[in-house]
Amino acid sequence: MSEREDLDPFLFSRSWERPELTSVDRLPMTPFLRPPGDSVLDLDGTWDLTLRDRPGGAVISETAVEVPGCWTMQDVGDGPKYTNIQMPFPGPPPRVPDRNPTGTYHRRVDVPPAWVGRRVVLHVGGAETVLYVTVDGRTVGMGTDSRLDQEFDLTGHVRPGESFDLDLTVVRWGAATYLEDQDHWHHAGLHRSVFLYSTPPVYLADLHVMADRDPRTGDGSLDVRVHLGGDSPDATSDLPTGSLPEEAVIEVLLDGTPVGSTWVSRRQTEEFAAAYGYDGRAARIVAQVPDVAAWSAERPVLHDVTVRLLDKADGEILDERTLRSGFRRVEVVGHELLVNGRAVLLKGVNRHDHDPHRGKAVTRESIRRDLELMKAHHINAVRTSHYPNDPYLYEVCDEIGLYVVDEADIESHAHLRSLTKDPIWASAILERVTRMARRDKNHPCVIIWSLGNESGASPAFDAAATWLRSFDPTRPVQYESGHFEQAIEEMVPLVRAWRSERRDSDLVVPMYPAIELLEEYATAEEPARPLIMCEYEHAMNNSCGDLDRYWDTIRRLPGLQGGFLWDWVDQALYRQTPAGELLAYGGDFGDEPNDGPFCLNGLVSAEREPHPSLLELKAVLAPVRFAWDGEAVEITNEHEVTNLADVAPLTWAVTVDGAETAAGDLGPVDLPPGERTRIPVTLPPFTLDGWQVANVTFRVGDAGTAQFEIGRSSVRSPGPERRELPTRLALWRAPIDNETFGPAHAARWEAAGLPTAHERVELRTEVDGDQVTHEVTVPDDLDDIPRVGVRMDLPPEVVAVDWIGLGPHESYGDRCSSTLFGRWHTPVDDWPVRYVHPQANGNRHGVRSLRFLDAAGEVVLTIDEMEDLDVTVSRWTDEEVAAAKHLEDLPERDHAFVWIDARHRGVGSAAVGPDVSAEHRIGPGTYCWTYRIR
Repeated sequence: MSEREDLDPFLFSRSWERPELTSVDRLPMTPFLRPPGDSVLDLDGTWDLTLRDRPGGAVISETAVEVPGCWTMQDVGDGPKYTNIQMPFPGPPPRVPDRNPTGTYHRRVDVPPAWVGRRVVLHVGGAETVLYVTVDGRTVGMGTDSRLDQEFDLTGHVRPGESFDLDLTVVRWGAATYLEDQDHWHHAGLHRSVFLYSTPPVYLADLHVMADRDPRTGDGSLDVRVHLGGDSPDATSDLPTGSLPEEAVIEVLLDGTPVGSTWVSRRQTEEFAAAYGYDGRAARIVAQVPDVAAWSAERPVLHDVTVRLLDKADGEILDERTLRSGFRRVEVVGHELLVNGRAVLLKGVNRHDHDPHRGKAVTRESIRRDLELMKAHHINAVRTSHYPNDPYLYEVCDEIGLYVVDEADIESHAHLRSLTKDPIWASAILERVTRMARRDKNHPCVIIWSLGNESGASPAFDAAATWLRSFDPTRPVQYESGHFEQAIEEMVPLVRAWRSERRDSDLVVPMYPAIELLEEYATAEEPARPLIMCEYEHAMNNSCGDLDRYWDTIRRLPGLQGGFLWDWVDQALYRQTPAGELLAYGGDFGDEPNDGPFCLNGLVSAEREPHPSLLELKAVLAPVRFAWDGEAVEITNEHEVTNLADVAPLTWAVTVDGAETAAGDLGPVDLPPGERTRIPVTLPPFTLDGWQVANVTFRVGDAGTAQFEIGRSSVRSPGPERRELPTRLALWRAPIDNETFGPAHAARWEAAGLPTAHERVELRTEVDGDQVTHEVTVPDDLDDIPRVGVRMDLPPEVVAVDWIGLGPHESYGDRCSSTLFGRWHTPVDDWPVRYVHPQANGNRHGVRSLRFLDAAGEVVLTIDEMEDLDVTVSRWTDEEVAAAKHLEDLPERDHAFVWIDARHRGVGSAAVGPDVSAEHRIGPGTYCWTYRIR
């Protein structure tokens, strides 16, 4: 930091602690309309960083770092911090610690000579948390709002053809941090791209494209509003000589074809500016577009909209921009959210910006990979929780088809019901909402604006919602906290609050509601408005039970239109250890306070490997549904616009113990979207020999698969004598996170002595040749326990497992819709699911037989004739898993164990949401189960 910066009035006045000071000399927000390539100077790459312990304080480090990048992930002496609700420092608002890491990024920049006579603008894509800009030691401006672009006019500060010193100083903690208290890692630095760009002196400053389509006629309307910008610093002063011709033309082209134009008079605009103090020249062009295809998440039809500014005298193009748009209509009618005239089911997820190596600095490749992986798993919507994302995300959603709930960067969770009621924060709240809408307004993928997350209710949010409806009447507004706070303040049931109208939300968007509450809202009386869960099914490691019940309820009842599962990706970060690079969570970086592994709640791992919960979600969200009555299959086409005949042919297959015995192709099924039909199916005869199960599986490509049992036999076949294996009772499992957080079952089980209950509760075992029968009576004081079963030691030569039952991946009684009955194989070491935070894992539900194999593939041990039991195979005991904080804490062992359970508790989502449903809990009573071992 230079001496000049030490004396900077912004820093001297502790401006970072002033909630009302959101920016100084920052340009108004507009959608970024990228000019031609030679008008952009990329500044991404290596910068020099000087990190101090506070603004103007002692130097912590001086080093080269990468931009985009979080300095917290670049080993500069200031690391990441994870908190969920609590602030990372004590406060009170708006105060922040005196020790406040502050980084100055420095770079020498050469301004292209070709930019003579043009505006020069600095674009900072994202700075966490408070940004100060200086050029050659002179202050240019400052700004807050970490997740939105910030732009500063450098025209008067730099000279084309010459170099200048650019310093971007980022203060880690500020008043703005209280509005950015999201459940995620706190990082710091320049986490999105930085560049310079130039424009003509008079330029296309803002384009607002509204492409409406009447779903009844199919005709579209293209409404383009253009705002011209000029290089005059005073809104009422003359434009520079020659900047704007006496008469200019604004022309709009749709896919290269002119569809409308208007003219702008220099004299007229100057008089208008002088009379009204208006800072620009505005124009509007409306064109009718007959018989235009609709944009939807299922069919994302895009068009190029080009706007040109031309000299009327000679036709010279003074400025030109092109953006992509789609024709569609979004509206709320009664209790339905309609897109293109149809009620849609939002099959959504919440997504954080997260990279395990780079923190908040996500690459374009990572963004696209996330979105394409979502599409591949039948997800059709994403909520930008809890802040606007990089503009590239919206471009990809436009392109591949994903609905977006665009959320303002507002969360004051630690001060949920107090902070935003203070009017000193009102300007920041309103500005964060309006800047988001001004930037993202042209994206057809954005169908709902969200005011923020978990920040209480206040007049500031009412004002922001009112502004949005006036600025953009084409999209509804949502906000969760209002209904929740109303229920608390009025002391009324939550469902009653949901039925009340509010200024801050056009939709009912609850968090983690129980299925029973959804049913009550939809059935007690006519639903008032659409209910779309903004968060549900907290996917924390081994989680997401009852997804099928949620979606059965949503599909069955009016007014329920889906939700956004929390959340997409595990927020684990890599850290360097003596053992190498390992995944870490809160507290592993010496960050205090912290909320431990609560950041590990993704459907995919930090490296984007799907968890079993994502496979379950894919099955539950499948747009083709089946039912079988023994004679015919009923098919429901849940697509929005696609006829089933255009997807894939309907196929069937009969399997016996997973081996296919017959198959057929029923060809394409002509079934319009939203319709259902019944198709008779005659299956060939099949023979069951011994302990076998027959199933029929129906499939329509990747759009839907369903399996139904069509036969079962239980005739014993003779076999050799059973093998003796060390066996003990198992009533406990290493707690999953849903049992550690939320209702704290883990603590209850520990207090009841459940981990050692096998030493007190009698396991009665009868042996008849190779047939084994177990019986146990669970006493009344052991209520709602995790399992009833036995644990056996496997011979050390066992390295692989074959099984017949549900598979191939991990499943539980309340999370098995994604599995199929079949014959499966896996190495022993691949049976577990390696969640970053160790916990019970790897169960297989509905197992009928097991074969344990050695390295040569020879059978070492067979356990069969099981009546759909639950089975787990692992090299670690539950005690070892429960004691481990990380996977690397688990011991090595030369043999594995197998658990065979008569009952195994479901997983639920109780860390934040509902507990395991009653049918998947285990209470007191007598349990009996049998199997054959040899």
